[in-house]
Amino acid sequence: MQLYIYDHCPFCVRSRMIFGLKDIACEIITLPNDDEATPTRLIGKKMLPILITERNEAIGESLEIAKYIDETYGSSVLRVPDDSAIEAWMEEAIELIYPLAIPRWANSEFEEFRLDAARQYFVKKKEAVFGPFQRLLEQTETMVTEINAKLEILDNMVARQDRDTKHFSLTDIRLFPLLRSLSIVKGVHWPPRIHEWLKEMTEMSRVNLNDNIAI
Repeated sequence: MQLYIYDHCPFCVRSRMIFGLKDIACEIITLPNDDEATPTRLIGKKMLPILITERNEAIGESLEIAKYIDETYGSSVLRVPDDSAIEAWMEEAIELIYPLAIPRWANSEFEEFRLDAARQYFVKKKEAVFGPFQRLLEQTETMVTEINAKLEILDNMVARQDRDTKHFSLTDIRLFPLLRSLSIVKGVHWPPRIHEWLKEMTEMSRVNLNDNIAI
């Protein structure tokens, strides 16, 4: 199997996680961010992740990839029901997470931005949606203060969970990539239960955080 990704992309992280959680081998291919031809050839539009299965079929939705691998190979690990409170938390927090993470991704040495044309492609596309990156960076202090307060709320939600380190929910598959996105932001404070959960998920999913390149 082959999985086409961007390293920074939280949706790609969703698809990467299931291979680590189930200890299944897969070839990871990082595309340049401005490569429109490859995903369009595979699924008809520029969007990643894309999984090429052992039957040479292409799957182009992150959660569909996770479900496919979970249901096709060995015993299911996605057995825990979704957590509606955490799902609601994510809906609110995403309004802070992306404005914090996106301009930092653009200034980091991810493989998909190795070529300057690919980096400039990303900047142009995202600034059209989120506004000038410099303006977002100037709002860092305010946004970090707000997200740190939200993380304290999330910490209490995580504390209430009956955790099973062998089984997971789709909420886990959605939450870890968002928090990984935040890990590239200096000044983010991880409350203790979230910090422990992140360590566990990093080890089990085999997807690294970005705190070592935080800006």
